[in-house]
Amino acid sequence: MSSNHALDQNLTPEMRKNLFGNAYLNMLWHCPSDPRFPYWVHLPDEYYEEKNPEYELMVIIHGTGCAVENYIKEAKELADKNHLAILAPLFPGGLMERDDFNSYKLLSCDGVRYDLILLAMIEDMKNRYPGVKTDRFYLFGHSGGGQFANRFLLVHPERLKAVSIGAPGRPTFLNREEDYFWGIRNFRDYFDKDVDLEAVRKVPVQITVGERDTKYIGDSPYGDNRVARMRSLKKNFEEAGIETSLQILTGLEHADGEKERVQAAERFFLGL
Repeated sequence: MSSNHALDQNLTPEMRKNLFGNAYLNMLWHCPSDPRFPYWVHLPDEYYEEKNPEYELMVIIHGTGCAVENYIKEAKELADKNHLAILAPLFPGGLMERDDFNSYKLLSCDGVRYDLILLAMIEDMKNRYPGVKTDRFYLFGHSGGGQFANRFLLVHPERLKAVSIGAPGRPTFLNREEDYFWGIRNFRDYFDKDVDLEAVRKVPVQITVGERDTKYIGDSPYGDNRVARMRSLKKNFEEAGIETSLQILTGLEHADGEKERVQAAERFFLGL
């Protein structure tokens, strides 16, 4: 029976580098606590050359189509220049129901805690890559990833340095008169704790949306398109005492502009 070690035998560090390049710094790893879910990482090539590396961590959450590689590609340039490591989980569809692709956006659904899976991935990254600061990190997500980022802020504010929430069509508001997911009245039923508003207020929040993201997505008190709903979310957060900026991205609709979106988030993070 062959083993993967057969390919590694007698390789010097130079030979390994010439064979595999920077693969270890640009890898899709499985999550040890739940191998159904993998995660991408990216670290600059200089990581190998530094005696005591120190990198801040940015987490990127994919949208409905799981096309997270596009965001990683567009994030690399600024990340490399500014000592940012990148982690991007992959939450594939069809896990609990054949045609489901929404569960991860709720963080807690059908017995799966996607927020805790992300935290397990971050812990694994910490162990793999010494010098990556994982106690508190930057979080960005667009569309379905924006829903995840919005809700992760409310569940785990103590883990975030800042968050960029990109155009979620169905966000969660700080409304104690409405059930989760639109509101937080029964938040404890899902997460075994209430929203710690004081902790949330310590996290700088950016909301982004394309200026042309105005297609009808259903009637609601918060607006019938994403631009209107992002304005409502900003207003709701500010009324709760949360520092929130809204950036409307010129010329963008909903499904384009990966570079503009992720770099707007990076500039927000770096500006802090």
